[in-house]
Amino acid sequence: MRARVALIVITVAAIALGATPVRADEDTNNDDGQARAKPAGVGPRDATRGGVNGPALPVQSPVGGKTSPLSIDAEAAPGSTAMCIDQEIADRLAIKRKRRGAVDRLFVKQGRHEITIAGGYYASDLLSGTYIVGGSYAYHMTDETSVEFAGWWTHANADIIRALEDKRGTVVGDTYAREIFAESLLVWSPVYGKLRLGGSIVHFDLHADVGVGVVDSETSRGAAGVLGFGMKLFWGQAVAFRIDARNRTFRQELLDERFLVNDSAVTMGLSVFLPLHN
Repeated sequence: MRARVALIVITVAAIALGATPVRADEDTNNDDGQARAKPAGVGPRDATRGGVNGPALPVQSPVGGKTSPLSIDAEAAPGSTAMCIDQEIADRLAIKRKRRGAVDRLFVKQGRHEITIAGGYYASDLLSGTYIVGGSYAYHMTDETSVEFAGWWTHANADIIRALEDKRGTVVGDTYAREIFAESLLVWSPVYGKLRLGGSIVHFDLHADVGVGVVDSETSRGAAGVLGFGMKLFWGQAVAFRIDARNRTFRQELLDERFLVNDSAVTMGLSVFLPLHN
């Protein structure tokens, strides 16, 4: 009886010892099977596919040469960089051209004729001041330059003539001696702008004059040098109000004496431009 019990115990122990390795082998086999069951290509993601566990690899172009719009390394269209540079250069040149002609003139003078009637005050070195009246014609070659031909009329002041007669004991025949000036000038207008007068905007220009002329009077006959400057205020496209200051240098003879005089005049006038539009 004891022998049978001992045999049963040994048999059970042997069975128990043999079953454990089998389960371990099965677990190992199951793990291997699961590993083999994973699809190919599943593993650590590389940097080119958004992963961080592997080195970055160069992207290979897909079959057929077509590149996805979302590709990181998509190449720019041929010539696009050159087109961008060319457009940028063109834009810069356009800006420079615009700066050179930055201000569009509301009043265009180029190729137009200007007719002016003016009058003002005439100050003489040897005689008293009096009035002066005259007119001019100008042709504008450009908006900045023009040639002008002008004629002016004034007279000697009678008060100073009578005073000289009393002091010298010499009688001057004509106490109302006229003086006539004929001038040819080159006019340069380097400044063009606008200003506010009251509630309106008025366009203007500033000009300088230089030229020569002749003088015809009882006390002087000969050439004269003319130098001056002025301002024009424009209304509409055909009318301008102008202010001029000019100095005339010439020789004058009075009571048997000769003098080099500098007579000045300040005038205001109204100009009409032909044709009557820009």
